[in-house]
Amino acid sequence: MYTEEQAKAKMQRFVDYQNNLIVWNEEGEPNIIIYEELTERHPFGWVFYWQIKDDYSNFLAGNGPIIIEKDTLNMFKMMTAISTEENITLYKKDKNKLLQLEEDQDGFFDPVNI
Repeated sequence: MYTEEQAKAKMQRFVDYQNNLIVWNEEGEPNIIIYEELTERHPFGWVFYWQIKDDYSNFLAGNGPIIIEKDTLNMFKMMTAISTEENITLYKKDKNKLLQLEEDQDGFFDPVNI
């Protein structure tokens, strides 16, 4: 079983990966963060929320919350068209209906269950 700190470290690597894909602000600095105060703790693991830092005029689209499993550290990206609660219900019924992301040795996060 993994700790919340290990899950958060994996989530931070994912956010860093996203930040490296695109230059986000005028200074060329990365601007995506984990909103730690929104992190949800569940028996199966954690739900992390991520978004542009303090820029409410330039939100990311399609960046659903991420589930990280406590037992495996597997990552599942939630759909944005349904609520977090509906995503969690879907995850509990059949987690393969959510997009699973796997970190490779090069630091890329690839979908593995398309």
